[in-house]
Amino acid sequence: MITSYNVFVPAVMGSGASLRTGLKVRELGCQKVLVVYDKGLKDVGIADTIVENIQNSGIQTICFDGVLPDPPDTMIEAAAAMAVNEGVDGIVAIGGGSAIDTAKGINVLINNPPPIMKYFGVQKTLNPGVPMIFIPTTSGTGSEVTNMCVVSCTSLDKKDSVVSPVCVGTLAILDPDLTLGLPPKMTAATGIDALAHAVESLTGGQANPISDALAREAIRLIGKWLPVAFREGSNLEAREQMLLASMYAGMAFTNALVHVGHSIGHTLGAQFHLPHGIACAVTLPEVIEYTAKTEFNKVRMICECLGEVVAEDASSEEIGAIARKAIRTLIKSLEIPNLKELGISLENAVQIAPLVAADTGLALAPYRIPTPKIAELIKSAYDA
Repeated sequence: MITSYNVFVPAVMGSGASLRTGLKVRELGCQKVLVVYDKGLKDVGIADTIVENIQNSGIQTICFDGVLPDPPDTMIEAAAAMAVNEGVDGIVAIGGGSAIDTAKGINVLINNPPPIMKYFGVQKTLNPGVPMIFIPTTSGTGSEVTNMCVVSCTSLDKKDSVVSPVCVGTLAILDPDLTLGLPPKMTAATGIDALAHAVESLTGGQANPISDALAREAIRLIGKWLPVAFREGSNLEAREQMLLASMYAGMAFTNALVHVGHSIGHTLGAQFHLPHGIACAVTLPEVIEYTAKTEFNKVRMICECLGEVVAEDASSEEIGAIARKAIRTLIKSLEIPNLKELGISLENAVQIAPLVAADTGLALAPYRIPTPKIAELIKSAYDA
């Protein structure tokens, strides 16, 4: 089988790495950059420290601090207009997936006319943007190393993605110091998002040897270090290992993509405005159990990476049940709520099944999943 692999984004990693931002911006030849972040990062001083670092390298900065969760197309278009009017020649994004996706969306529109929804899907002929440096402050999305940006389309009340080389960063700067203040709930939600990327890319229809290797290591690291980071937020080693796991998982799903879990997660998020990681987590154990019917060898790998012992002669059903229990136990240990605890009625939860079935991500499911089965997965996970 002939398989294509994506080229990954160069990265600088380590405690204090963000203090090299100005130097790296200057090395890229930029003279005026747009710095993208949310108000929360300004309030805790992270954004100002990095902005000052850039300015001390002789680079002019224009700041956009209006990043919103699940970035709306209207916000991205407003920020892009600012970037165009200011004539920036580089972008630095600080924050989680929302900040990085916002930066990517801005880059799409710097040299391509709005609205951004025109570019949803795979785009190979967009006009190029400007150099981008991504500095994640969470360990979940892996957006710093992916080729896509996820956008909330306000007119359609749904999420979609632009997939393009224009969305690929020029450099990722991974500084665990910036994640030390991440609250436990955010640590859990973003960490489980990374796990979803890894297990779905490992079991999907586009998996390949490179994505498999990256996904397995991401799962192993998350299983070991996410509970530590959740309990001990100031544990620098745990934070560094989770940044690494998130990046590995991002690399894995850039190559192999995700499937049923994210299709359900995107739909739940759009319909009930749930945080992305939580929305992907609620049915993840059931989704992986479902995939074990055909991908039992891959699901066995997931079990083993999470420290579970699987008998040599275990059936696909037994492997799936072990995986479901292991993932659910991890989710529960992180105090991630189920759909019932989130205040969503069972009737409303199950009613999204046809919308999930229409999601393009289902094309990568390891085998066909009909709408009634999607409803069954949601019902099974509802109060688990």
